Amino acid sequence: MDLWVRASRENIQHLFQYYKNLDSDMPLQSPLEKKLNTIDMDLLSLFELEPTIAIKKVIMYLDAPNSTITSTVNRLEAKGIITRTIHPQDKRTYNLQLTESGQEIITLRKVRKEQFIETLFQVLNDEDKQTLYQLLCKMTEEVLKNQPGLARRFNMNKLEQEYHSFGSWLVEIKNEEDIPLQFIDLKQTILDAEYSFKVPRKIERRKAHPGMRLYDAVVSLFPDKIILQQIHNKTVEVDEIVFDEINYLVHINELLDSQMIIVTKKQEYVIEYNSVSSDIISGFISKIRDKILTPTSVLDIDAFAEVKTIDSELYKNLISNEINDSPVKIIEYQPFIQLSKTNPSPAEMLFNTHNKYELQDTVFLANTKELIVVNRKEAVKKIDKADYGYSRTYLDLTKIKGIRLEDAPEMSHLKMLLIQIDDMEVSFEVGDTFTVEALNQLLSMVK
Repeated sequence: MDLWVRASRENIQHLFQYYKNLDSDMPLQSPLEKKLNTIDMDLLSLFELEPTIAIKKVIMYLDAPNSTITSTVNRLEAKGIITRTIHPQDKRTYNLQLTESGQEIITLRKVRKEQFIETLFQVLNDEDKQTLYQLLCKMTEEVLKNQPGLARRFNMNKLEQEYHSFGSWLVEIKNEEDIPLQFIDLKQTILDAEYSFKVPRKIERRKAHPGMRLYDAVVSLFPDKIILQQIHNKTVEVDEIVFDEINYLVHINELLDSQMIIVTKKQEYVIEYNSVSSDIISGFISKIRDKILTPTSVLDIDAFAEVKTIDSELYKNLISNEINDSPVKIIEYQPFIQLSKTNPSPAEMLFNTHNKYELQDTVFLANTKELIVVNRKEAVKKIDKADYGYSRTYLDLTKIKGIRLEDAPEMSHLKMLLIQIDDMEVSFEVGDTFTVEALNQLLSMVK
């Protein structure tokens, strides 16, 4: 064995023994403490961070069976070290607090630890202390990686803060404290990004608790790519989405369940979120569009006679929002039309439900760089079915290779509009009277 390793190990063992002696034969010790075992002291150590703690949190932090924690609590309560009261917010659990005897144990333990640290540091100068601090941080980080139970206790305060600030909305990451613990190994990547945000899990706020995984993904924007970090099967998977590989973007809005979809030449990446966070996603999509689109104007949109007959107030508002980003023109509009199934079932014929369908409206917009398609989440739906969702698809005009119409045999009066981008086609439902003249004129003007 290397002499340096052997000597270091011996010194570490001496320090451990010295620290152990503090807990066994120092005068600064409560008589009650001598009667406590390891799990007793582990539980009491939690009170160094919080004056009151719920039993369910003790179980989580110590990563021990319920029966073990229950017997430990009973034992400490019988010795007069802790008391328990019904949790004010959750009548099904108890809060634990220290008695005067329990507080004495914790206070004396703190004093012993401070004496131990003071003894170590008194032989070090300022430079030595800084070096030691950096080395200890490095070693502690490695230890916590391999001991999740210890890491939970070490990060107890951070877990509390994350829990109290948790909600069903996206959150911008501005510093290390904002990074969920599950993604902390990627902190340098996240903090080096131009912009990062975290995506919450789809859980009810009342069912969340400290230490629970609250965030499913972190999305980071860089000058030439997006880095998407997502948890799958308890493992963080990292995808790099290079801007040159992006074919188009889709932004779907609904009351609670909204999505941003990034479609590349190889696959789709879906980021789900609550619509209360639409400002963050809208801003993020705008940043991406600025980076992936042709940097110079490619189109004179003033050459088009704008379509004026837009019936939907929703679409009018959406178009106004797009105009705020850049001037846009309405190139084509598909209004609502009634549809019927071409091959209905006998039951549909009997109850006359085969003709109770409709094609919802779609607007085709253009700015100097993009074709923007605004439509409903469900293009074809039953007439009596509500649809509060809508979608915006952003297509780079320079990437569109062609546009064609195709029959949709399952419905009368329905066709599919297919827009070719590289080796894929993006489809939209339109009526059988829809023409592609205006869209083809648009493509012919792309320089």
